Amino acid sequence: MLALLCTMLFAAAATFAIGAIVVTMQGRRGQILALIAEYRTLQRDREFLFHITAHPAPSTPVGGVPQTRRLMRRAIRRGEAVRVVRVLRAAA
Repeated sequence: MLALLCTMLFAAAATFAIGAIVVTMQGRRGQILALIAEYRTLQRDREFLFHITAHPAPSTPVGGVPQTRRLMRRAIRRGEAVRVVRVLRAAA
């Protein structure tokens, strides 16, 4: 008998909890719809930004100026490589 009473009490508590959730959701319906609308707007914004950035325009240097910084780095690296080879040859 005690088990039946506990089962009924548990079922009543679960029913009350589900009813409270339903009442709360109905009371907050406007806020929930506003959140869903905001989510959809943000999703459209992300898709728009992805569409814009997915196809970048080819960039060309203004005035055809070469990128001297990269050229200098390459020249320095080549020079260091030549020096290392010369040192290794001298050591052999």
